[in-house]
Amino acid sequence: MFGLTSKMRLISAIAIVGLMPFAGNVAIASDASQSVSERIELLDWSDPERAAQVLDGVVVSKLEDADIQFLEVYGMVYADVRRDTDLNRVLHTLKLRAQHNDSSASFAEHYLQAYVMFKDGHYALARSELNRANISVIASNAEQYRFSILKGNITYMVGQAEVALPYLEKGLDLAHDMHDIPRSIQATLWLAQIYINTDNLEHASKLLEIASSLATSISDEASLAAAEIAISDIADRRGDHAAERRASLAALEHAQRSGSGKWLAAALSNLGDSYLKVREFSESLKHTKQALALLVKWRGSSREQIARFNEGIAYIGLGNIKLGEKITEDVVIEALTSENLVDAKGYLQEYAEALEKSGYLMMAIQVYHRYNQVSDKYMDIARQRAFVEVSAKFDDERRSRELELLRRDNALNASVVNAQRLRQQLIAAAAIFIACICGALLWAFTRVKKANDLLRFNGERDPLTGLHNRRYFNEQVLNIDGARPINGCVLLADLDHFKRINDTYGHPAGDAVLATLSRRLSAALRDTDKLVRWGGEEFLAVLDSITPEQANMTVERLLHAVRRDPIIWNGEAIRCTISIGYACFPMALASTDISLSSAISLVDKALYEAKRRGRDRACLIGSIRALDENGLAAISTEFDAAAADHRVALVDICAAA
Repeated sequence: MFGLTSKMRLISAIAIVGLMPFAGNVAIASDASQSVSERIELLDWSDPERAAQVLDGVVVSKLEDADIQFLEVYGMVYADVRRDTDLNRVLHTLKLRAQHNDSSASFAEHYLQAYVMFKDGHYALARSELNRANISVIASNAEQYRFSILKGNITYMVGQAEVALPYLEKGLDLAHDMHDIPRSIQATLWLAQIYINTDNLEHASKLLEIASSLATSISDEASLAAAEIAISDIADRRGDHAAERRASLAALEHAQRSGSGKWLAAALSNLGDSYLKVREFSESLKHTKQALALLVKWRGSSREQIARFNEGIAYIGLGNIKLGEKITEDVVIEALTSENLVDAKGYLQEYAEALEKSGYLMMAIQVYHRYNQVSDKYMDIARQRAFVEVSAKFDDERRSRELELLRRDNALNASVVNAQRLRQQLIAAAAIFIACICGALLWAFTRVKKANDLLRFNGERDPLTGLHNRRYFNEQVLNIDGARPINGCVLLADLDHFKRINDTYGHPAGDAVLATLSRRLSAALRDTDKLVRWGGEEFLAVLDSITPEQANMTVERLLHAVRRDPIIWNGEAIRCTISIGYACFPMALASTDISLSSAISLVDKALYEAKRRGRDRACLIGSIRALDENGLAAISTEFDAAAADHRVALVDICAAA
C-alpha cells in the first residue's frame, strides 16, 4: 500500500479547462474527440443527464470511425442514464472493430461490458469480464485512470478491500500526474469510502477534508454533496447523531445547487435513511419517496432497492403495516430471487427488528425464522461450493491418470510391432507395465478413499469454526435419538448484534468473531458435551448427565467467557455478548417424557425470550405443566401464551451487571 503522504501531496496551480456549453451540434474531428470525450466523462460523474444532452448535440458523421476512447465515454454515459439502445449501438460497433483485429476496440468492449455489469450490481461477472481485457493496449493516462478506478471498485465489491486499495491509489496517482483536480477528487472520495467501510474512520476523515477542499476550490457542488454524504456516514458510525444530521442536510444543499439529479437522489436517500435511524418515520418517508422518483432514471438497482426497503420500514413504523409489509417483502423476494443471500439476510434481520419495535411480535418471530432459513441456505451453498472444489480436484487427477494410461498403452502397441526382435524385452516390459497398472490402481483407490473421507468430513464440519454442523447433528444424533426422552441439559446460544458487527467492521471481521466465539464456547464446556454450529451465529449444545446446578454454572461460565475479553480484529477491539435459552430434563411438573427434538424447539423459544429481555443473559425454562404430547406441542406452538398462564415458568439467569 502506498503511503498517505505521497497520495495526499498538495496539487500546485493547475489550469483546468471547464466544460463549455455545447450549443447546437458540434462536429467532432478525429483529432479533437479525445479532449471532448474527457470533458464529457468528467461531466458524467457529476451529472449524467447533462452529459447525455451534450452527447446528443455532438455530430458524429459515422460511429464506426469515431475514436475508441470517445466510444468508451459514449457508452458509459448512456449506460448511466439507461439508454440501452444507444449503449447497444456502441457495444456493437466496438465488437465489429474488435473482430477486425482492433485490439483497442477489444479492450474498450470488455471495459464497457464490465462497467455495465458493475452498475447493475453483478460484481463477480464484472470482475471476470474486466479480467479478459488486455491492459497492454491502454493508450492514455485517462484510459488507464478509468480502468484502475473500475478495477478497484469491482474488487472492493467482491469483498477484497485490501486488494482494491492499490488500484484506487494508482488512479489517484494518475490524476495527480495529469494535474486533473476533478479526477483527483473522485479518486479521493472512492478511497475514503473503502476506509469508511473497513472502519478506518480517521484516515477516511483526512481524505474527505482534502476532497472537500479541492471541490471548494473549483466550486464542484456535486463532489461536495458526495463528500458530505460520506461525512454523515462517519458521524453515524461514531454515534454522533447531530453531526450526522448536519452533514446529511449539507449534502442536500450542495446537491440542489449542483442541479444534478443523480446527486440529489443520493442526498435525499441518505437523508431519508438518517431520519429512519432515529424513528422519524414521516420525514424519512417524505425524503425517501422524493429519492425514489429520481432513482428510477439511473442504472444501478442496489441504491433503488435500499430506498424501497427504507420506504417499507418507514410505513411499518407509521403503523401502515399492510403497505409496509408488501414493499419490504417485494425487496426481500428480489434479493432471494437473485441469490443475493447476504443482502437478503440483512434485509430480513432489519425487517424483523422493525416489526419487533413496532409491537408486531408474532410477525417478527416469523421473519426471524425466515432469517434462520436463509442463513441455513447460505451455509448449504458454502458446503456445495466446497464439494464442487473437491470434485473438480478429483476430476483433474482422474484425467491425468487417464492420459498416463493412454501414453503407456501406446508404448505397449509399439512394443507389439517389434515382438519378433524384442521378445525378451517385451516380456520384461509387460511385467513392468502390469506392475505399474496395479500400482496406479492402488494409488487411485487410495486417492478416491481420501477424497470420500474429505467430502464426508467437509459435509459434517462447519468450515469456519471446525465444529460439527447442523446436518451432522440431524443425521447422526436426531435421526437416532431425536424421539427418545432426553436426560441432561439442552441450550441454544446466539451472538448478539451480529449484523452490527458485520456492518461496522466488515464480513471478514464477522467471520473472525464467530471463529473466536466457537473456541471460547468449546473451552467453557466439558469434553463430553456436544457443541454444534446450528446456523448463522447460533450454537447448540447438548450436555448429558448434568445436574441443574451444574448447568446453571456452565451457563454463567459461557456468558462470562464471551463478554469478558474483547475480540481483537485488525487492531480494533470488538466487544461481544451472547443470549442463551436452555432447560434441564427431565423437567419438573411435566407428566410426559420430552424428546430431544421437542427440547430443542422449547429452548429456541427461551432464546428468543432472552433476546427480547435485553440480550447478554440466559433464559431458563424452569418447569412445564404438560400432561401429554398434545399439551407439550401446544406449549411449543403458543409459547408466549403458555408463559402468561404459567404453563411454562421462565427464569432470567446471569444477566450482565
